[in-house]
Amino acid sequence: MSTSKTILLVEDDAQLRLLVKKTLEENGYSVVAAADSTFASAAARMRGGIIDLILADINLPGLTGGEYADYLRTINSNLKIVYMSGAPVQDSDVMKHLRGDTAFFIAKPFELKDLLLTIQRALGQIQNPPPDKEGDP
Repeated sequence: MSTSKTILLVEDDAQLRLLVKKTLEENGYSVVAAADSTFASAAARMRGGIIDLILADINLPGLTGGEYADYLRTINSNLKIVYMSGAPVQDSDVMKHLRGDTAFFIAKPFELKDLLLTIQRALGQIQNPPPDKEGDP
């Protein structure tokens, strides 16, 4: 299965980066993987700079994932973003980057199937689930 979508994966944990890259590629995505924003920029340039989605840890050495994604948005305002973090979504560092309908979040540790669903939602490949209605069981 090929999606023709390219994901820029920026994760400083080498084992997690390798596992996520392998999973995404097995599900048809083209993946450019890097340990930090410097390597990510170089890798993206080598691939022609066409990126559909950035999947980044919020807490990276150097530029954080959020700062790097903000920079990339100055180049491509339609860039979709999925942030990963061990911090809860309510954390102020996480909250400041979750704005608009182009940023999504997944908490670490996560199930790979949940990561794939989050990426598919971010890319518009599947619809977001409707919000829970108060009073529903």
